[in-house]
Parts: sequence; C-alpha cells; structure tokens
Amino acid sequence: MGTQRIYQGLPLYWHQDTVENDYRWLESIVRNTAPFSDAWTKARIVQLAYSIPKGVKTQSLYNLPIYGSYTSELAIAEALRSTCNLEEYPDFETQVNEDYVIRALNSWHNKQFAKAVSRNFEVYVDRQYSNSFLVVSTARTSLNVDRELPPLERFRPLFNIAEMGQMIRKEKFRYLTLRTHGYANPAHKFYQEFMAEIESLSQKGPINQIGTLENRSVYIGYTWPSEMPLIHPGLWSDMGEQKGISLKFLFILALIAWIVGTGFYILLTLIGVPFLNLFGMETPLSPLWYWFDFTQISNLFAQWNWVTLTVFALWLLLMQILRISVYQRDRYRAIHYGAPDLAEFFWRLDKVLGENPYTSMPFYEPQKEMAIANYYNQTFPPMSVNLIGHSMGALVVVNVLRILSDRFGKEDRLEYEKNNMGDYLQLNKLILTAPDIPLEFLREGRNNYVRSAILRCNEIYLFCSDRDLILRYMSILGNWFSEPSVEMSGLRLGNIYLKPVKNSINYQPYIRVMMSSQSAVQPTSAYDLFEKFNYIDCSEMPGVNAISLPLNIWTSLIIDVMNTVFFIAKKADVHGGYYFTNTTSFDILKLLITRDGLSRPETLAEINRLIAGKPVLVLPSYEPIQDSSEEDVYHQS
Repeated sequence: MGTQRIYQGLPLYWHQDTVENDYRWLESIVRNTAPFSDAWTKARIVQLAYSIPKGVKTQSLYNLPIYGSYTSELAIAEALRSTCNLEEYPDFETQVNEDYVIRALNSWHNKQFAKAVSRNFEVYVDRQYSNSFLVVSTARTSLNVDRELPPLERFRPLFNIAEMGQMIRKEKFRYLTLRTHGYANPAHKFYQEFMAEIESLSQKGPINQIGTLENRSVYIGYTWPSEMPLIHPGLWSDMGEQKGISLKFLFILALIAWIVGTGFYILLTLIGVPFLNLFGMETPLSPLWYWFDFTQISNLFAQWNWVTLTVFALWLLLMQILRISVYQRDRYRAIHYGAPDLAEFFWRLDKVLGENPYTSMPFYEPQKEMAIANYYNQTFPPMSVNLIGHSMGALVVVNVLRILSDRFGKEDRLEYEKNNMGDYLQLNKLILTAPDIPLEFLREGRNNYVRSAILRCNEIYLFCSDRDLILRYMSILGNWFSEPSVEMSGLRLGNIYLKPVKNSINYQPYIRVMMSSQSAVQPTSAYDLFEKFNYIDCSEMPGVNAISLPLNIWTSLIIDVMNTVFFIAKKADVHGGYYFTNTTSFDILKLLITRDGLSRPETLAEINRLIAGKPVLVLPSYEPIQDSSEEDVYHQS
C-alpha cells in the first residue's frame, strides 16, 4: 500500500446535516453511470465505506449491499473485484486495488469527489465486434430523469478512455468513423439503430463491391441527450418537481396576457365593433363607449375578461406546443452538451493515443507496466477520421470542429496545419445527412465556423432531399423566433436538391421554399464553399420518399401530403431514411467509410455504379482536373 489515507479510518460516518444529499448523490451516480467504469467504481467505494442511512431500505447491487460498513480498504477492493468477471473487465482488474480505494476515499474526504468522478462521456465496446464502440454523453435530458444506458448484454463499459486508447494501439487501427444522430432520437432508439448498422457493416460483401469494416477500421456511435416529442417523461416531470417555477411562469404569462388582452379588447371595441356595425354585422362585443352606461358594466366586464382569458389560453397552448415538440430543447443540448462532450472525447483520445495513459496508475505487475510503457514509445501513425452527422447531429459535428479549431489553429495557418485534429487524428471525410444547418451559413458574413469545418475536410458529402418535411416545416416553426434572420429559419442545408441544367447533362444545387424553388447559390454566397460539397440528392429515393411524382409547381403540394401520410404510417422516413440498411444512400455511406484506400476517381466510379438505375443524383465537388480518367468520371456524374 503506497497511498496514505487522510481520513481517520473505516467505516465512515454520515454527517447529519448533509446525509440526505450525500447518499442521494451517490445513488444517482451509480444509477446513471456505466457499471465497472472508473466513476461508478469510486461511487460504490464510498457507499461501501458507509453504513446504511436511517430510513433507507436495505438493497443489493451485483450481490453486494449498497452500503457495507466495511472496516478496511482491502476488503472493499476484494468485494468489488468479486462482483464481475475480471477477465471480461481487464482494466477494472488492473486498477481496482487497495491504493485505488484509498485515493477514492481521500477525494471524498477532501471535497474533491465531484472532480474525481466527473466524466462528460463514457465509452463502451461492442461485445460481438471489437472494432465498434459507443460514446455516450453523460449529460441527462432532465435532472429528474435517469439516463438510458446501453444494453450491457451487448456493450461492455470500458474503465475509461485510456482503455480505448490501448485497444486502438494494440489492434493498430488506422481509420475511425464516428456517426451521431439528430433531433428527437432518444438513447434507446439510437442504440437499436446503431446495432443494426454494425451488423450491416460487418457482413462480408462480394469482392470489389460495397466494402465492409476492415480490421483496421473503428466505427463509433455517439449519442447526446435527445428527447422524444410529447411523450418523454422529462417534459412533464420537470413541471411537477418545480411547482414554484411553473407557477411563476403562469403568473408572468397571465400578467402579459392581461396587458395585451386589454389592449386588444380596447382596439376591438373602439374600432372593430363600430366598423362592423356600419355594415349591419352583429358582434358579441359592445362598443367601448358602452362603459359609460352603468347598466352594461357587468356584461362589459365579462366580455373584457373573456378576451384576456382567451389570449392567455392561446399563448399557454402555443408555449406548451413549442415545449413538447422538444425542438429548441434538443437544439440547446446539441450545442451546449453534445458538441462540447464530443470535442472532449476527441481531445482525450488524441492524448491517450500518444502517451502511456497508465504511467501514473498502479499495477500489480511491474513487468506489465514496463511492457506497456515500451509499447507506447513506438511510433503510432495518425488515424484518419470520418465524421457523420444526421440532422441536428450535423450541427453537433460542425460545432465540434469549431471547438477544436484552437488545436487546429487559425485560418491563416490552414495551409500547413491542414486537417489535423491533434497529433494522432486527421480529419478526412465530413458526411452530412439531412443537416439541420441554415443555408445562410454558406453566405459571406455568415459562414464563420461552417467555413472552418468545410475547408479542413479532405472531402465533404451532403445527402439531401427536397421532400424532407421535418426540415421544411418543423424546422421553420422551431427556429422562427430564434434565428437571426427569416431566411436562416426557412432554408436548411438538408433541403438542397439537384436540378438539371437546360441543354446540359450537369446539375445545379437548388432549394425548395414552398411550392417554388430557388437557386441555392445567391450573389452573396461564398461559392468556393458550395464547390467543396459532393451532393447526393436522395429526393426520389425509396425510404425517404414514398411517391415517385417528379417535382414541379403543380405536384409539390401533392408530394408533401402523400409523404406526410406515409411518414405517419411509418412506410417511409422522410428525414431519417438515409440510414435504412436496404437503401442506396446507406450503400453509399458504407462505401465511403469502408473503402478509404480508394482514389477520388475510383470513389466516384463506385458511387456511379451504386446509383445506376436508381432515383439518386450525384454532383461531385469541384477539383482541378489531373488526368483524362478523372475528367471522364467527373463528367459522367
């Protein structure tokens, strides 16, 4: 035992003033953290050092009592080690010993425990496919709702990211693809989708056809806190838990509604009612001057109250509809939770890929420590990173690149820093599917961090559709009062489609407004950004579309109505169907993330082969023509 305790000894005793907060906090950590991870283990150590609080029922977890009153650190370590298969959790076996227990209890004693267990993400490895991982943001959708952890029978929690770094170096992975979800995609739904993707990506395909994940490739699913509209428990539990805040909201809303309703009532009775009476039209309201007739006072007072009450009820209904649609809630969490947590993951991954993460941690065998230290002294070539963002998840990955720009350096250093995401990670492809990003960000004066993200990619692919009802209708409602301009709320990057150029085989990017369309490129656009995209128009592709009518001003409304019906009936997913494993779009995604060794002409040729005879259009990014073969491929597309 090399670590000295700074507390008196065991067992620990609760402080009467803080006992309820302390034990509830510990229980919350254990419920909402991956079992046998670093943070979970530290919380369990503190619990086992205490006796059961008064009034709390005796319970057990993994065949151990929640609170154990243990009298020695070694006993706690041995008890925890007995709860799992140590061969299955190698880092748990290596790290959790008497010294580890003392350090955890020291951090509890000196008020540093929050720092010791603070983790903004957790990492899981697929038990069936060792090159597939889950990264999960530890932020919750609501403080009153527990996190939905991945199914432990399928995903094994890693002790910390250092274990992931060790696995990547040991297996000599060279390619990393991370994909994240979008709006209204709760954790359990994403876990199911991700498992289906892993199965599809791991199936061996025909030779020289669509690739499969190679032994050198890592596939990572990242989930940030998102809610299902209307039915997610956090939408309703918050108001019940915070009755005082809810009442204050209702009071403020009622006060403003009373002021506005009174003004509206005065306008109606002073102008509206007399105007209608001139045309012989009867109204339930009386003119304003009737207030001077004291026999009418009670009737007029009732009319005034009904107007203000109606304004209050309509405002309350609107506010609640906006709340239960969860769009703004998800957008807030995507920007302020999802993006920073993912940026921290990449920063820490880059760190553990380049250093021995265990040099300051205890080991049972000095020989093992020396062997690992020697291994980390070997040269590790940078990994090629592909980022895939769907819908609001595109906003997450673009913001991640914005956050990491401090490591990249500023744009004036772009030429020599290029696509570095650190010392051991290099950005390769950025793949955006139905991105919920304003088109206006591709204009001069609006492109800010989107420009940095686009310019740092070797390749950027945009999967889009003019028939995405969620982006075209729901997004404008959710963003109408929050975006700086009306155009930002109404035109999203994911609604671009390819329109044939007259008397040519080429296409131009257009965007649909309502029934009409307009060119996506405007006089104020940063045209070089548009040229960086490889456009993949999936507007008529089955899966995201259910009606094969061509788009024009006469059919646009029919297309929207029919697709709405099929979307409600779950016969098509106009917003998320790109990831259906039987679609052409998923075949292209599969190609892009499994065939990193292909040159650009070879990649475009493979994409053209996949879309042959399919209702999918492709417009490649502009690249200087190097040879005749590349020119042929470019014009074929």
